[in-house]
Amino acid sequence: MLSARWPGAALRRMPAYLESLRTGDAELRATGIEALARGDWALADAAWQFTAVVEQVETDRWFSVSRMYRPDGALLCWYVNFERPPMWQPGGWDTNDLAIDLVVDLDGTWRWKDEDEYAHSRKLGLITDAEHTAVQQARDQALALIDTRTGLFTDDATGRWLPDPTWPIPALPD
Repeated sequence: MLSARWPGAALRRMPAYLESLRTGDAELRATGIEALARGDWALADAAWQFTAVVEQVETDRWFSVSRMYRPDGALLCWYVNFERPPMWQPGGWDTNDLAIDLVVDLDGTWRWKDEDEYAHSRKLGLITDAEHTAVQQARDQALALIDTRTGLFTDDATGRWLPDPTWPIPALPD
C-alpha cells in the first residue's frame, strides 16, 4: 500500500519523542523508550513537519520504505523504517517502531540511524529475540532492494512530488 503525508498531516506520537524533536534533547528519546518498557506511555496528537513523504507499507514486512521530499518537491532521500508488520484497520494501519532506521542518499549510499536506541530497546526487552531475528532478516531485504533498485528505489532520483494543493490535510479517525 502506498500512502502520503505532508506538513500538517495529523499523527500521534509519544510526548517525550515530540519534545525531543522540538528541543534536540536525545535524553527525552531515551525517556520515551523507558516509558514504553514500563508500560506507562500515552500518545499525543501532533502534526507531521518538514517533508512530504510517499510511503510503501506491505503486509508481513518488518519495514516500510519512504521517499522523503523537500518543500520544493525535490527528492531528499529514501528512509527505511524498521517496524512490526502492519495491523490493518478501517482507517489505515497500526504498527510499532523498532527504533532502527536506514537512510539512503540520492547516490545510493546508505547509513544506519539510531542503532543505540535499538540496542537500548533490546536491553529493556521491548524487542524480543524473535523480533530481533526478523529485523536482521529485514535489514538484508532492505539492502537488497537498494542494491537492485527495486520497490520505491526504482524511481528516478531527479523526480519531484508535491501533494495536490486541493487535497485536504490528512486527518486521523477519532
